[in-house]
Amino acid sequence: MLNNRIKLSVMLICGLAVSSTGCFFGDSILSAGAKLASGQISQLTPGELQILNQTISGVLAADNPDLQIEPLTDDQATAVSSFLAANNLNTFEDFEALGETARNNPESLQGLDELAAAFEGSGTDFDPENFTEDDLNELLGSIFGGTDGGALEELLGGLGGGGTTNTGGTPTTGTTN
Repeated sequence: MLNNRIKLSVMLICGLAVSSTGCFFGDSILSAGAKLASGQISQLTPGELQILNQTISGVLAADNPDLQIEPLTDDQATAVSSFLAANNLNTFEDFEALGETARNNPESLQGLDELAAAFEGSGTDFDPENFTEDDLNELLGSIFGGTDGGALEELLGGLGGGGTTNTGGTPTTGTTN
């Protein structure tokens, strides 16, 4: 009986992996979580970003059933993946520096035009010519779990990444809301 339960569990997990990624050996919450926890955020693929977005949205929805979070589209996930890589965002400290850059020197950010085009018409659209730290916070919130992104930290804590706390959508270290 126990052997059948184990087989059923493995089949369900594999089925979920295939249905959410389209490929058994492709993107997964495990590969995405490993990249987050090991400081390789810029290496997240569009598929991993979508899986993270869906997972975090599910965590948030479990606590707030009325909360509606739009999943990332393929174009949005591709633009976010390119933005992370172009700006060499690998750690949560890099996101802190990105907030500073958005505040002091937004024109130096790479990939804003692609991000703006991908998010145009969503609740997270922005003008790439006038990109602000608030735009960044809203963008990160829409990618990593709604308005405060707190579920990302909860997920990372479960994966052993911990050590970060989120304030208003931009992940930071050593502070609390």
